Amino acid sequence: MMEATILNSRGKDMLCLIEYKDPSVRGKRVVLYKHGFCGNKIAPHRMMANLGHQLAEEGYTVIRFDCVGAGDSEGDWSDMTISGEIQDLKLVLHWIRRELCPEKLMVIGYSMGGLETAVCCREVPLDGILFWSPVSQAVDCFRHLLGEERFAAGMGGQNVDFCGDRVGKEFFQDLESPALDGLAAIRGFERPVFLIHGSADTDVLPENSRRYMDVLPGAERHLVEGAGHGYDGWALQDELWKWSKEYIHRIMNR
Repeated sequence: MMEATILNSRGKDMLCLIEYKDPSVRGKRVVLYKHGFCGNKIAPHRMMANLGHQLAEEGYTVIRFDCVGAGDSEGDWSDMTISGEIQDLKLVLHWIRRELCPEKLMVIGYSMGGLETAVCCREVPLDGILFWSPVSQAVDCFRHLLGEERFAAGMGGQNVDFCGDRVGKEFFQDLESPALDGLAAIRGFERPVFLIHGSADTDVLPENSRRYMDVLPGAERHLVEGAGHGYDGWALQDELWKWSKEYIHRIMNR
């Protein structure tokens, strides 16, 4: 079963999907997905949509939403800032706690959504976090991802074209905020954390997830050999899902 609900953040309507097998399990064991940079609730190759369908069949409630300016939500590219998406994520987390009152709640944070999840790790009680190829520190990662020329243009107050996506000057104006250091934000987090990263990721380098391991001594990490940032291959996606589901089962059945 699937529901669509509208949540208002930053004065704009966000589309949020809630998927579950039947009403008896609705909202009990919740997995929330936070998408990445220039992303949406589906993820490349429908990775999160497909995983969500599998998890729903197994009795979990899966929630996927588009931030303001992303996917099917209101707004446009100028609304995509990390601080803005953190506001969106906080709103959804509190809505879940207030409206669904879950027995268990965990977050999957992909790419930039990983950094945002790290920043929000203590916003509401979480039972665990699963990171997919997470950004650790905003400035370093986006300088690498965008390249020096585009990064300098953005930091200089220009809008930037990134593979056909518009990245507004607002995104760059936000980047140097100390609040966008995922490592500092999550340091000392006491709930279970699992990280999955592609060994051949040239967009968000595997070094990013290793840095999380440095500040979270109890965290675990799995490298998907040969995978890039988008897990561009059926076998690579299958491996991502396999390790994700094993961790989710472990957290939800503790």
